[in-house]
Amino acid sequence: MSLTSVVTQHAAAQSKDTPQRNVSYMASPYVPIESWVYPAFDLLASKGYLQSAFFDLRPWTRLDCARLLEEAEELTTDEPISNEIASTLRALKQEFTPELQRRSGERNTELRLESIDQRITSIAGKPLTDGYHFASTLVDDDGRPFGQGANLYSGITIRATAGPFSAYIRSELQRVPSTPTPNMQAQQQIALADFTPFAAAGPTSNFLRGRLLEANVSFAFANNQLTFGQQTLWWGPARSGSTLFSNNAEPITMLRYDRLQPFELPGFLKLLGPIRAQLLVGRLSGAQYLQADHTTFGTPGTAIDNQPFIHGEKFSFAPTPNFQFGVSRTVLFAGKGAPFTTSSFSRSIFSVGTGDEQNDPGDRRTAFDASYRIPGLRQCLTGYVDAFAEDEPFPLNYPTQSTWISGFTLRCVPRLPHLTVRAEGLLSPHRSLFPGFYYFNVHYLSGYTNNRQLIGSWIGREGQGEQLWATWQISPRSFIELSTRSMNASSEFLQGGSLRDLRVTADIALHPEWQLRLEDQAERWRFPLLYAQPQHNNAFTLQLSYRPLGRTR
Repeated sequence: MSLTSVVTQHAAAQSKDTPQRNVSYMASPYVPIESWVYPAFDLLASKGYLQSAFFDLRPWTRLDCARLLEEAEELTTDEPISNEIASTLRALKQEFTPELQRRSGERNTELRLESIDQRITSIAGKPLTDGYHFASTLVDDDGRPFGQGANLYSGITIRATAGPFSAYIRSELQRVPSTPTPNMQAQQQIALADFTPFAAAGPTSNFLRGRLLEANVSFAFANNQLTFGQQTLWWGPARSGSTLFSNNAEPITMLRYDRLQPFELPGFLKLLGPIRAQLLVGRLSGAQYLQADHTTFGTPGTAIDNQPFIHGEKFSFAPTPNFQFGVSRTVLFAGKGAPFTTSSFSRSIFSVGTGDEQNDPGDRRTAFDASYRIPGLRQCLTGYVDAFAEDEPFPLNYPTQSTWISGFTLRCVPRLPHLTVRAEGLLSPHRSLFPGFYYFNVHYLSGYTNNRQLIGSWIGREGQGEQLWATWQISPRSFIELSTRSMNASSEFLQGGSLRDLRVTADIALHPEWQLRLEDQAERWRFPLLYAQPQHNNAFTLQLSYRPLGRTR
């Protein structure tokens, strides 16, 4: 279907002669990964009031959230519901009132100030900032840089829609103190581990800058949406992150295709159930080293002039209302010493091999994830798993050579109806080829990173860890949470190390338009290559957000 015909069909749907505007041709901005609406929808799904939500494929558009809300309201119409479910439905309806109106026939026209955020994160003691080589004190935070001292982030978010088009901008003014450079011995070991002449520099620090976290435009047609610009993805069911795509790194500039509404295949393939899909091609930032034709390009602290490209595909399936699974793949290709050509792009898509450093430079990763509501405890207990294989065809075929995240969500804690417990274990095992095998490639020596931050899981290149959350839900937009995280890196990779932290979070809705977040994290870490003695730090965060409900033009 040509672009002209799509626009023509949309115009016809919007004409005065059409009693119902065609919502399938309306574009819509995406809801941020960290939004409260995803836990709210997860609660509805756990109670059986949501059948077509794919939590391993986020973010969702605002119009799709409105569709899911309509589905939940329909399923709760003829039966009594708890106060918790009723308040959740009311809060979601308040959040997505404009989108519900558009689904009922109103015009898809909007210019809105979505939020103004002011945040300070004060870190006392030495933090860990290099998650690619060691670990990171703060993770899954859109790759925001940080250092010891006061870190200031002032943000504004604006969204707009006009028929089949939409735009979304989330920008920040960031002030970050300096981070010390690793000692000479550590730099030498980092260079050896990465096969580079000098050690790659860690995340940047000591600056005051403006930063576009997300900036993209979208075009919708027939329940599909194309989006171009900086975007964040989350490909997996776990809360600690996804093995392939998470918000641990800065958003990547990409062109993404998103099948918004689930579809089914004909014939016996209908057994796979509803299906959603995302496809993307983008370009990374911040890579410092690249090896091609027996030559290493790059200098520490400076991005090479021809950055690698990335493409990815994910398909998610729901064979039953209680079981979902997904398969995905990403490939790094082209870049310095390996020009982007039709041939190299086609080879990166259709080749299932591991690539050849000189003739077919490509860095391939495949992943599998699944979630299942446990029989007899459907509303209480959900188990899930996420695994990826580095340069192997599929993780389930090579379980001992793959990285794993497995966990569960428990909602029915006796006598504590508002408590949810989540626990996850993470593992990136040792590979005999060389230490630090995962998220690394002998051609793309800066690894699976964007602006020097891991795109996948914070567990890193060779380690194991756990993460646990106990969340007391006060209201749909307010909660108090206690969480802990631990990590042990293999001694064979940069002499190994360990990290332990304990965090207390209070996220409170002061008013329908005002949100306050308080967070205090105490951490102990020891990485002998950096410091001989264990180090401690405390990170305190205060964030005040203003999210106007009625500023639409």
